Order: sequence, then C-alpha cells, then structure tokens
Amino acid sequence: MQTTLRIDDNLYRDAKAKAAREGLTLTRLLEEGLRMRLEKPPAGASKPHCFRVYRGGNAAVSDWQDVLRVADEEQLEHDLDKLGLRRS
Repeated sequence: MQTTLRIDDNLYRDAKAKAAREGLTLTRLLEEGLRMRLEKPPAGASKPHCFRVYRGGNAAVSDWQDVLRVADEEQLEHDLDKLGLRRS
C-alpha cells in the first residue's frame, strides 16, 4: 500500500540517516518501527502484580481481603499477648 505521511523534518532526516547506516530503505525502517510499536504493550500498561502466597498454620489466604483479615487477626493476637491477655 502506498500512502502519504507528514513527518517532522528532523525526525525524517534522522530516520533516513539511520536507514542508510543500516543498509535499509526508509520504508523498511518505518515498517519495522511500526511493527515493534504494535507488538509492544502500551506504555504505562502493566500486568497486575502477582503476590506470593505463603500458607502457614490454618490461615487460608486467597485474595487481598483474606490478607487483610489474617493481618488483623495476627495484630489482635499480638496486642493481647503484649497486654498479658489471652484470646478465648
């Protein structure tokens, strides 16, 4: 396909020079750049972080709400121990 593009003059000169140094046509250089850009995920888009889950005791942690619940329970037990009180 043939098309017309409007490209910044400095960008055009830099691209043309790079293509010449690499022994490519400008068309080939632009096609490679477009392919790379289309295959690459957009900037700022990242995969959700996967947290490692360590199972200990009877705590079954499967999501963030469970993590918060277990942390609250452990904090309560710690506080009661520190006060010399036992949880029944």
